[in-house]
Amino acid sequence: MRLTVTVLLLALALNAAQAAPLQGSNGNATVVLFGATEMSILGDKDATTEILKVDVGLMDAENATYQLVDADNNIYLPDLYRPLSSGKQLLYFRVPKDSLFRLVNVTPKGGTPIYINWWATPKGSNDRLILRYYGIADWLINPGDQSIVISVRVQNNCTQNLIISPENFTLLDQWGWPYRPTSGFDPEIIGPQNASGRVKLGFTGVSLLSRPAALAYDYMTQDQIVIVFERDHVPLSDVTVYGANATRGLRQIRSIKEEVAASKARLAATKAK
Repeated sequence: MRLTVTVLLLALALNAAQAAPLQGSNGNATVVLFGATEMSILGDKDATTEILKVDVGLMDAENATYQLVDADNNIYLPDLYRPLSSGKQLLYFRVPKDSLFRLVNVTPKGGTPIYINWWATPKGSNDRLILRYYGIADWLINPGDQSIVISVRVQNNCTQNLIISPENFTLLDQWGWPYRPTSGFDPEIIGPQNASGRVKLGFTGVSLLSRPAALAYDYMTQDQIVIVFERDHVPLSDVTVYGANATRGLRQIRSIKEEVAASKARLAATKAK
């Protein structure tokens, strides 16, 4: 009965769930990051780099330049821009595999820079392990279904070896419908207090109406772990991105920017009268 209730609650919580968009503004232009997807480089199985495809929306500005900053302060520029409709576009960054990012620097044409903290790595845990979800590593839309590859890592918190395999994982869509992996990594033994490298899980035959909404480990067991993307895919904290000493100054800068934006809005409202 307990598991049945858990499943029903989960199905309700997953309604239309997806990674939460990130947003920033300089008081004039606004930028929204809707999501990011990894993509392997075709024809190069041994490549040490991959393509990170970022879905971006730009409002109240004609154009902008973009910089992606990783955890080691390396800066990446888009190799390709693919315009979409209504001010949206896809940015293609060539980055090292398994990179971690901390922010995006967007400079609208004729405006001041906008800094947006990147998504934190969602994680869940129980008494035995910690599960980290690194996002979608590949996504193929077929004529009748979808194929989705996701990237994860498992840390063993026990004093005994932990064996993991693709069979431990379940992908849930926005209605809570479960999909089991059809491909992935070989079973792996993780020693006590150690972690696996990033491993890939492949899901095929996913309905075109389904959207990835959550990842479960040992689904429908007493100690299941469920990472709900919309709930757990939150932006990095300012302390993580800028450091503890920089947080106060950053808050002051943002406060000044907000006051400038408010003053401009009041001035515009006065002129309108």
